[in-house]
Amino acid sequence: MRWWLAVLPLLLLACSSPAPKTTDLQGWTKVPLRYARSFEIWSHGSQRLLLVHGHGGASDTAGAYHLAPDGAFAATPFTVKRMALPLNRIALLSTTHVPFLAAVGARSNMVATAFAEEVKDSLVRAALKAGQIKDLGTTESLDRERLIALRPDAVLVYPFSGQGLSALEGAGLSVVQVSEYLEDHPLGRAEWVRFFGVLTGREREADSLFTGIVKRYEALAALAEQDSVRPVVFFGSQWNGQWSVPPGNSYMARLISDAGGRYAFADRNGSGNIDLDMETLLATLDTVDNWGMIAAVEGYMFPRHLTNNDPRFAQLKVVEQFHFFGGNTRTADLFGQALLEPDRVLRDLRYCFGDAYRWKPWEDDHPYFAPLRPEPVSMPYEPEEVPLDQ
Repeated sequence: MRWWLAVLPLLLLACSSPAPKTTDLQGWTKVPLRYARSFEIWSHGSQRLLLVHGHGGASDTAGAYHLAPDGAFAATPFTVKRMALPLNRIALLSTTHVPFLAAVGARSNMVATAFAEEVKDSLVRAALKAGQIKDLGTTESLDRERLIALRPDAVLVYPFSGQGLSALEGAGLSVVQVSEYLEDHPLGRAEWVRFFGVLTGREREADSLFTGIVKRYEALAALAEQDSVRPVVFFGSQWNGQWSVPPGNSYMARLISDAGGRYAFADRNGSGNIDLDMETLLATLDTVDNWGMIAAVEGYMFPRHLTNNDPRFAQLKVVEQFHFFGGNTRTADLFGQALLEPDRVLRDLRYCFGDAYRWKPWEDDHPYFAPLRPEPVSMPYEPEEVPLDQ
C-alpha cells in the first residue's frame, strides 16, 4: 500500500452492511480480544467465524467469514463467506498485510501482492524476484487476469474504493476485508495478528506473539507515566500545501501520549485528519516543545523536510531549539512492520521527546522514529597558507 494512504482521512467501508445478530449464534463461543475493536473471533470446535467491522464499529459489518478445516460448516443465522481452513494460497492488495503473515510464519502462503515495490520484508522480496510470489501491479492498474488465474484461496483487501472487488468476486474469488487501520490503539492494530493467525491456522503462534507485544508495550507506557516532564508534541503532515494533523482519538495521538508526550490536539476527536490553516498552524507550533512528521525521503531526513525552509517558521521556539523528530517511510516500514512492533515505536518516541532525552547519548538503534540531526553544510576546501621555509 502506498505510504500516503495511511494519512488520508478515514473512509467508510465500501461494502458495509447491517451487523449480524451474534446473539443468535447458538453453539458458538466468542473469543475475547484485549484491544482490537474492528474484528471478532467466534469458535465452534475447530471452526472459526471472523466478523470484520467498518467505520461504524460493531453496527457496521464489512465482512463475515466462516472457516472450517473439513468442509463441514455449522449453521449460522446470517450470510457468511465460507472458506477452507487454513488458507494456503493468499493474495494481497496491500503490503501492510505482509508483516502479519510473516509474523505467524506464513510467508509461503502468499502467492501474490500488489505494490510489490513497496515490500520491505527481505524474504518476501526474494520470493518476488524469484517469481514465487507474483506482482499484481497497483490497485489503480491491478493485473486482474493474473490474479484470477492464480486462483488464491482468498484475496485480502483494504477497504478503499476502486479495487474492482465485485469483478473479483464475480470471478469466483473470495475477498476478505481487513480494516486494521481503523484501530485507534497501537495494541489494537497489533492484535490483528490474531486475525491472520486464524486465517492461516496458526492461532497459537499469533496469540503467543501478541501476548509478548502487550507485555513490552505496557511496561514502556508505565515508565512514561512516571516522567517528570510531559512535553507538548505537534505531529502533522503536508499535502499539496495543506497541513493536517491526526485527531486526539487517533493511533498516533495514543502513541505520543503513551510515550510521555502531550499531543497538541489531544482534545479534538474525530474520524479523520484535521486540516489546519496557516494561522492555526503557526499559533500551535508556537506553543509546542517538539515537532514530528512522517515523510518519504531519499536518504536522511532533515528539518527542512518538515519546515520546507518556510521563513514563517524561523522564529518559533521549537525551530530555534531544534526539537524535531521524524519517521522516513523510505527506510522504515512504518505502515507495516511497525504495526507489529508498537513497543519499538514507543521506545523510539520516548527517545525523541521522553523525560530528559536531551542528556542521552546519540543512539542509532531507532528504526522508526529518531531526532533529526542538523543538515551537513558543504564547505569549499581552502588550504591553509603556510609560509615557505627561508
